[in-house]
Amino acid sequence: MLLKDNKLINIFVIISALIIVFNFAFFVIEKSPFQYSDWLINYQGGFIRRGLPGEIFYQFHKLTNIPLDLIVFISVSLLYIFFALNFIKIISKIKLNFLNLLILFSPLSFLYPVMEQKVSGRKDIIFLFLVILLTICLEKIKFEHQKYVIIFFVLISAFSHTGFVVFTPIFFLLFIISNYKNSLSKIFKELIIISFFSIILLSLILFNTSIDNQSIFKICESIKSFLPNCGQDDYIETVNWSLKYALELNDKLWIKDNYFSFYSLTFLFANAPLIYALYKSKLNKKYSFILNPILIFIFINLISFPIYFVGVDYGRYMHITYLSLVIFYFKALSTKFLVISEKFSDIKKPLGLLIIFLFGFTWTVPHCCNTNLKFIYQKPISNIISSN
Repeated sequence: MLLKDNKLINIFVIISALIIVFNFAFFVIEKSPFQYSDWLINYQGGFIRRGLPGEIFYQFHKLTNIPLDLIVFISVSLLYIFFALNFIKIISKIKLNFLNLLILFSPLSFLYPVMEQKVSGRKDIIFLFLVILLTICLEKIKFEHQKYVIIFFVLISAFSHTGFVVFTPIFFLLFIISNYKNSLSKIFKELIIISFFSIILLSLILFNTSIDNQSIFKICESIKSFLPNCGQDDYIETVNWSLKYALELNDKLWIKDNYFSFYSLTFLFANAPLIYALYKSKLNKKYSFILNPILIFIFINLISFPIYFVGVDYGRYMHITYLSLVIFYFKALSTKFLVISEKFSDIKKPLGLLIIFLFGFTWTVPHCCNTNLKFIYQKPISNIISSN
């Protein structure tokens, strides 16, 4: 089942971005304590984790007098639209056979914020935007200058959300596949420099982000016109939580019985096509010392494990990792860094379309605090039944 034309896929990607923007508009209008308030955290009460985007928006608001909520909405919407347009560019270079379509339409792929509405408008888009931007632009930059771009991206992502630090090895992967024709010693030297500065940035965040209630009050004073209930059961309230306190709340309030086993099983099922494709592929000969590309998949997921220990939004973390690896996978195929080691037998179109629909369009992974799969059509079917 090979698609000769990507137009239908392109439409799916564009529509998904528009739906996410539409969902986020409602979160902004209702002043959502999670999807909206997170974007307003700023440095008016002192340097704090998560504060970089909010400080940029706040300063732009002061400079232009444009309403802060409008600045947030337009900025976040543009991030999603940019991502969608460039995601289309990446997948347009790949033959979308049955296996690649399964990978593309996994419940954890680009449709995840559509199927799991509460993920729409989260700061996850900042990291994914940086991943897609790096994928598109890195090879156009001189090799010697690329490390500065990556260090800058690490800074932006880490100061936007501390948890993004665990995902930054994706930047390293993209650096490698954009330059794999260079000597290994050159690539390794640049990676050492990038790693050194990344560790410094991480240390700066970890040891200089503690603020008190007075500082939270100052943040809320700066944005009270746009978030009247600031600091009340929202993300701004959490910026002075200690790691110990956050872990205690996780255990008491959100993590349920069978939480880890449930998300582990859904992780394996949603990632199965990508795992199979990587296992059946091989890297460029220069990197033959890496026995199988599946080790890259394992490494990226293992390195992100700390965020699952600290937080509970497992669905979101799985989505960020999965979509980043999908971008890596398609980019690696297009540059011949990754080679399919065997031809995959295709499936006839009617059966293939049915399998893709059942796999990617009937269920999704809850973003947090639930141990049941989310059946996408449950609510509309229930509404139809109740109306009759």
